[in-house]
Amino acid sequence: MVKLMRLIDSPIKRKIILLALFSALIPLLVIGPFTFIYFNKVIENKVSTTIDNFLTIVDWNIDAFGSSVENLTNDIFLSNEIHAYLTYKKTDAKLYRLETASLENLNNVTVVNNPYINAIYVGNENHGFLKVNRGEQNLKNDIYQTIKKSNIYPRLLHSEWQGEWLTGSNLKLVTDGSQSLLYGRNIRDLGTKAQMGLVLIELDPAYFENMFKNSNPPGDILVLDEDKILFSSSNNSFSSSQVSKIIQGREKSGTIKKVMNGTQYFFNYHTNKKTNWDIVSIIPYENIVREVNQLRLVTISLLVMALMFSLIIALFITKRITNQLSMLRLVTEKMEKRETVVGIHFNNEDELGEIGNQIVHLYNWNNNLTKRLYKSQIKEKEAELLALQSHINPHFLYNTLNTIYWMAEKLQAKQIAKIAINLSKIFKLTLNDGNHITSVKNEIEQVKSYLDIQNIRFDHKIHYSFTIEPEIMEESIIKLLLQPIIENSVYHGLEHQESGTIMIEGKMVKDGLLFSIRDTGKGFDMNEVDINKKGYALKNINERLKLYYGKEYGLKIESEIGKGTTVYLKAGLKNDGIIHDNL
Repeated sequence: MVKLMRLIDSPIKRKIILLALFSALIPLLVIGPFTFIYFNKVIENKVSTTIDNFLTIVDWNIDAFGSSVENLTNDIFLSNEIHAYLTYKKTDAKLYRLETASLENLNNVTVVNNPYINAIYVGNENHGFLKVNRGEQNLKNDIYQTIKKSNIYPRLLHSEWQGEWLTGSNLKLVTDGSQSLLYGRNIRDLGTKAQMGLVLIELDPAYFENMFKNSNPPGDILVLDEDKILFSSSNNSFSSSQVSKIIQGREKSGTIKKVMNGTQYFFNYHTNKKTNWDIVSIIPYENIVREVNQLRLVTISLLVMALMFSLIIALFITKRITNQLSMLRLVTEKMEKRETVVGIHFNNEDELGEIGNQIVHLYNWNNNLTKRLYKSQIKEKEAELLALQSHINPHFLYNTLNTIYWMAEKLQAKQIAKIAINLSKIFKLTLNDGNHITSVKNEIEQVKSYLDIQNIRFDHKIHYSFTIEPEIMEESIIKLLLQPIIENSVYHGLEHQESGTIMIEGKMVKDGLLFSIRDTGKGFDMNEVDINKKGYALKNINERLKLYYGKEYGLKIESEIGKGTTVYLKAGLKNDGIIHDNL
């Protein structure tokens, strides 16, 4: 560190190195976090889209499952044999024949066609039968009375024509270790709507396991009926009430980020319209952004290496620059003592060397001229001074500003470069080769350059927009009309605000060109401020417009405290016939 401080003992060296470091570091500190946030969002969207597509497929499968069960109950509901069996009151051989016919009617329900159906019960208070597809019969005696005493019977009783998915019941038609899933429906007379009996179908929840067996579900998958878990793809630590509370009261599908048990999770959910079951995917958020975190680590390592490399390059460039600056300081010391500068030659490989040589040349030349002026008469001195001044023309200033621009570009000082090039444009457009007539395009360019410089000064708090009709861009107008108005808006309207907007519009009207400059500054009371006395720049523009184009042209100002100020500028066209060559 001590050696490094010795290398940058010069103030200009420290400034250049700090400028180089901050020029590289600040964009990285600004762009880096936003880039990673953007990557996180992109990955979240991709994962969300993938999961949503997967849940949509699951939703289709559950729709097919529900439709299959509903269609089966429709066949039972409309079966004449089952109707005859349920309405027969006696217990004799005919009842046995009707029961046999009803069972034959259900023979299409086999393990092959519907392997997820464990058993089907059809009956009423008089009699009933149980068809078992899988396992062994669990209920031996009066099954209808057992159903009637269970907690599912009130829900069946109040259902009209459609069926009901019945969860949360301990009622089991067959002996099986897994929790049963029941679907029940009243069988009614189509004419009188009277209840004839009921059908109860027990389904195997293993249907869901078969659904996900050949797929690779993203994260943990839950199938919920309100706060009851019908299926879970893993033994996760979430209760059904926790998950149900998260998605309750939301849209039918969506994505939620939620912290549970100290860990952030990514919840995707989809509600099946047919069954009203919720299909939920739960993924730890860390699993989603793991690749982004790895990328962040690699990127930070590369940035540190790049920063060290930038420091080395900055030291090398600084040394070359400060060598020239040390010589330039020696020249200025000689100039201060009015000594002749001889034997000092700058390296012309860069702009700084060119400027140094030019300063030495101009200084020596100026010294010679000064000696000659002292020996001449007063008039001759004045003539020589005018001759000397004529050599220091705008082109030298243009070249100097351009030199500063390229030096700043070389040092990657973008803001300085931008100020230099914009100042060069303003200077060139203001002088306009000595001509007082310019184009609308040049005026707009001058305003843009001025606003760019001010935005650098005020940390880009000034927003601006141009709405100029393309056909007026080449129209001729007198110069320096718009820039002083914009300057007034900046210093009197926006300078003390956190941010503000300037809107410049221009269009062709019947008898000339109309511009409006509107700002969102603090404004002023039109009754309290006399523009003709307070606003010298505006007064000057107004008088020039009237002198050049006529009395019907000039400025109009509207302002209101707290709402900003609008200046309307009306100028004539080049073919108006009113030309004042003395301006």
